[in-house]
Amino acid sequence: MAKKRTFNLLSRITFFYLLFTLGVFLAYAQFLTSEADEFIDSDLNRRFSWIERKVKYHLDEGTHPDSLVGRSVSSIDIVSKRCKKTEYPVFEDVTVYHDELDRNLLHRKKIVLITSNEKLYRVEMNREVQNYYYFRDDIYELIIPSFIVLTILIVLSNAMLSGYFLQPFKRILEQMQLYKVGGEKQLEKVETNTTEFVEMQDLFSKMVERIDADYNHLKEYTEDIAHEMQTPLAIIRNKSEALMISEKLEEEDARTIKTIYDEANHISKIGSTLNLITKIENGEFTDIKEIDTKTEIEKQVEAIEELAELKNLKIEKDLIDNHKFQIDPYLFDIVLKNLLKNAIRYGSSEGPIKLKSTADEFKISNYGAPLIISEDQIFKRFVKGSTSSQSLGLGLALVSKICKVSNLEIQYSYHQKQHIFSIKTRKMNA
Repeated sequence: MAKKRTFNLLSRITFFYLLFTLGVFLAYAQFLTSEADEFIDSDLNRRFSWIERKVKYHLDEGTHPDSLVGRSVSSIDIVSKRCKKTEYPVFEDVTVYHDELDRNLLHRKKIVLITSNEKLYRVEMNREVQNYYYFRDDIYELIIPSFIVLTILIVLSNAMLSGYFLQPFKRILEQMQLYKVGGEKQLEKVETNTTEFVEMQDLFSKMVERIDADYNHLKEYTEDIAHEMQTPLAIIRNKSEALMISEKLEEEDARTIKTIYDEANHISKIGSTLNLITKIENGEFTDIKEIDTKTEIEKQVEAIEELAELKNLKIEKDLIDNHKFQIDPYLFDIVLKNLLKNAIRYGSSEGPIKLKSTADEFKISNYGAPLIISEDQIFKRFVKGSTSSQSLGLGLALVSKICKVSNLEIQYSYHQKQHIFSIKTRKMNA
């Protein structure tokens, strides 16, 4: 599954800020355009009113209408007094050709009726409005480039300043990543005057103090319990051994004492294994090295071969020289011992125990009856794959835990009467 893409907080804030700013810019451009239209109408009406008053004045003075026709007045005609006066004034935008410019320009035309000397005149006036509309259209032409320039400046400034302003935040995150429960290294105090970062650091410090205190109390408790258990268990085992070799002991009593002895060993192993799992989960094994698996496997096989022979089991090896794992040597030793003992304990003489390594994988398999549990339960604590009383139900859980903290992946399958465990380096998600 592909890793979900993420964005830092500053980028997300900048993105929404720019969206908001764009909306404001566009709304403001619309407002300015509306204001520009009102200004154009108001200015033209003022100019038309002045022309209208001027024409009426000259008509009242007896000036001939033709002499008033010019740049601002297109025509003055006498009309019947019965014409529909309610249809006036008339406004219209028209295109007028200008010889001196050799191009068409937009004009606003106004037609009004003027009464003078008992006559009704139809007066047609016009004013050039092309420059007005140029001015109005320039609003959008200026707003969009201005927004683009603002966007570039904001993104560049955020890119340059984020490293400075977010540096304390990144250092606090590094402290969180490096923190280990029960670790001896003290947290470094990150100097910052940003309120949110100060509060976050104080909260993290208090949380670490509580976690460390709880961990130390729990660790002391478990260690004390584990230690105190060993003494009475050792006494029980010693007394049981002494009774088992007594000549006066009846056979039935001997079996009972043997059971007590076995269960005492069982409890002792549970305590030791749980203590080991706790240490692994707390990251106390940090001696990570590149292990030559062939050498380590052969060493473990040599130590356990006699035990396999007692059960009439053969061990077949098919190991390559260049297979390696990055893991703490002590933990890898535990993994091998548990897997080999598991294979011998549940192995069948129907076939050999097979150990095989390839360029990227190590496998161990043994013949045997199918599990009495589902395959996805095999690595859980206290879940046993057989009814054997000698099984702790912790061995494979311990192996799984070691693989997890060592960036290894362990898988189980049952195929052709064989229990197969495979281990390989876990691939990092993209």
